[in-house]
Amino acid sequence: MQEFTRYVGYDDPDSFRGILIEKFTASQKGGLFFKEKLPMASMDEIAKAAGYTASSFDNADDVKKSIDMWLHDANIPCDSAAVAEVMTKAVAECGANKKNNYFVFFCWLMKYLSIRPHTLLYIGSATLKELYFLLMMQAAGVNITLVSYGLDKEYVKLAFKDRITVKSGRNNAPLQIDFSRIDLKKEAQIAEMKAEGERVSGLVKRLSTTAAGIFEDILKDRRTRVVKNGGVYTEDGDIPVYCAALLGYDNDDVYTNMLVKFKESFAGLKKQLIFIEKPMSNPNAEEVKALGSIPRTSTQEMIDAMAIQINLTGDKVRTALARKALTELLSGMSTANQTVVFNYAMKLVTWLYRCTQARKYSVSYEDIPVVLYYGDISQSEVYFLIFMSMCGFDVIYISPNLSNQQTAVEKNIGNAMQIFALPQSKESGEYPKKAVKMKVSTVAYNAERDLDTMLYNGDTGIYRSFQFPNSQSVTLKTTYEEIDILWKQEARFRPGFTTAGNLVSVPNIFAKISGVEDGEVGRYWENVREKLTPDTMLKVKQPNPTNNTAVDLSAYRQFYRNGEIDTEKLKNSTLNKYSYLPDRIQDMLFYKLQETCSCGFLKLEGDELMCSVLHFGMNLSREFSQLIQRFDFTKSIPKLVYIDAIEDTFTLEECIQTVLCNLIGFDVLIYTPSGYKNLETYVKNDAFEEHIMNKFLYNTEVPKFKIPSEDKNSGFFGKLFGKH
Repeated sequence: MQEFTRYVGYDDPDSFRGILIEKFTASQKGGLFFKEKLPMASMDEIAKAAGYTASSFDNADDVKKSIDMWLHDANIPCDSAAVAEVMTKAVAECGANKKNNYFVFFCWLMKYLSIRPHTLLYIGSATLKELYFLLMMQAAGVNITLVSYGLDKEYVKLAFKDRITVKSGRNNAPLQIDFSRIDLKKEAQIAEMKAEGERVSGLVKRLSTTAAGIFEDILKDRRTRVVKNGGVYTEDGDIPVYCAALLGYDNDDVYTNMLVKFKESFAGLKKQLIFIEKPMSNPNAEEVKALGSIPRTSTQEMIDAMAIQINLTGDKVRTALARKALTELLSGMSTANQTVVFNYAMKLVTWLYRCTQARKYSVSYEDIPVVLYYGDISQSEVYFLIFMSMCGFDVIYISPNLSNQQTAVEKNIGNAMQIFALPQSKESGEYPKKAVKMKVSTVAYNAERDLDTMLYNGDTGIYRSFQFPNSQSVTLKTTYEEIDILWKQEARFRPGFTTAGNLVSVPNIFAKISGVEDGEVGRYWENVREKLTPDTMLKVKQPNPTNNTAVDLSAYRQFYRNGEIDTEKLKNSTLNKYSYLPDRIQDMLFYKLQETCSCGFLKLEGDELMCSVLHFGMNLSREFSQLIQRFDFTKSIPKLVYIDAIEDTFTLEECIQTVLCNLIGFDVLIYTPSGYKNLETYVKNDAFEEHIMNKFLYNTEVPKFKIPSEDKNSGFFGKLFGKH
């Protein structure tokens, strides 16, 4: 039996409008369309129906015989039993005059089934007779769409409701559509475009690669890719593509030569390279004019009209893929602003043409074209690269500047782009044009590196000293008792510890202990003493300065833009208090300053947030810098222990530096015997855990604590051979 769908509401007006126009267009090509009431039968139509009067209106078999007679005369194939079942029920349910009911239904069947429709669209508040007629047409093999917006009050009386699919939504206000003004030719083109989109759906297969293997993988042809990934090769089959970003760099000389060699490789291949080095400008007046008039009646209509403009000459497959990709990307945008969607559409289509037509793009189904984007990137350009990947192009985005990572990650729709981050960062500059002279490794050196890779690859659980240049803090949710268990564990043994590439996730503790358990102050201070390790910074809260002279933070405004710190500029400025530290430590610190601004832990915004983090983050103590210099992210974790036994809350400086320590990977404990507010002044509660004890003590005197020195004989061999 065919579909019968009843719409009583909808969610998105644009999408629903598109559905109605599509259904209407189908009804105009061998179908039926009714708006409000079906016309009553004429005397001639009733006279013709009289020749097929059933001997009984209450017996479905008698009704079937009459229907069979007419179907035979009209030469219409149909399930007469199914139609008769509905008609018999309808005759009985639609009023006392069964004979009149019978002729109404029979006249409608003769009139409308005789054109052999494949679809029927009814918009309006249908009567019970009309509802039964629609069920008869469904039984006769017609797809039915009823759009009633819930105004068909007699629907509750209808039998066979189980044959109807009801669709609802948040809105039920009738849409006002002038069907007389719909361009059927254009709608037919859109329908064909969508059909073509379905035919190529699933054709593009996105493959996984690695940071080390991306260049080699991209240079492989389609056949090699299909076979390597276990597929069956056919000339018009799958299009396996790579979509990846390589951000940052490791060794400067190796990186430069790698990029030069990759670009030069295309000279000896049939594979088409589309190289983009400069930021992509907005569409100009001529490009906008070339796309023609785009209707803005509804967002969906605008998207369809824009998509149908796409035509990659000689490449029907990628034309269909591009149209489908544009529709999917724009329809999936989480914005109701039509102008925003329109601007994205203009950019994507215009940039597609620039990369194909203007660059003499030649179709090569076998040798998949490559889009190489180099340099700093905007969110629109990330969307464009993902769009090109969906169209069946290889895509690789390269920038040595790690500040582009956040944009790439945030705008990575559906995680379509693999993103690889290397440890070093520098300004993008121009794409390298010449190879540089490099040091050549000896056999012994290479053997040592191979052994190093085998031992320290992350799967063995063995890590080289300072193997990882950067860390990601993972704050543990623990019970109060678990803090004692975890406190002196190395990072690699804690739950949540992971490594991926050059990044290590450091599980750390960020907690505030409010009050004193059972009021036992002696045991309380002993607990603090046990937390002190050779790598601990101990801070005892002092009264806040009475001089509230505001610090002039304006000097830091030149070092950020749109919430992004210009790390290279800051690194080279006179305000860089960490210039004496190794570059890897400075880079890590600046990365963590950016994370402190972006994490959302602080109750600050805008310039106040950026300037405050830069100022207080750039003025940490020498003790702190020495701690992070010897912090090996896989091993012992440095500690920040705060004791706050006074009434003053934490200053902005104390809050920012505490959050920074947490993000670097420090274990942070704040002992507050009074339970008073301190960290909460500028830090949001969800940034840390709070453990509340059952007693609060006030005016508590803090004993003097001593940080233990490193025990040189504490290791395995020390215990065997050390002094006793």
